[in-house]
Amino acid sequence: MKIFSSVKKLSVTAKTAAIKNTAAILLVLCCMQSTQVIAQEWQTLEKTTAPELYAEKCGMCHRAGGMGTGILGRRLSAEQAKLENRTDLQAAYIETAVRAGVGVMFPISRAEVSDAQLQVLTGYLVKEPQR
Repeated sequence: MKIFSSVKKLSVTAKTAAIKNTAAILLVLCCMQSTQVIAQEWQTLEKTTAPELYAEKCGMCHRAGGMGTGILGRRLSAEQAKLENRTDLQAAYIETAVRAGVGVMFPISRAEVSDAQLQVLTGYLVKEPQR
């Protein structure tokens, strides 16, 4: 109870300063936590190969038997319906399709697939056409 009685005695200026200091400390702690999360993501990303990341983030729809592969198979060959086999995909198209959605594919948020992960996935899927 001593704490509360001493807080009541503080002037408005002192209370404001205490609130600002508390907010600053919380902001620093949040930034430290965010930095740790980003560092952990990069460590995870470094340990994960592009095919593993594709299987985890995209495979449920875009591997054999997936809904995306089935829908693409209506207008492309069975081999080309699998995104991993395509040679005509461009980075800008993949990034737009992932973030905005396309057709029946829903948009994928940065919480689900980070920008760093999207770069890895895009690099994995964009291939030079065979001549």
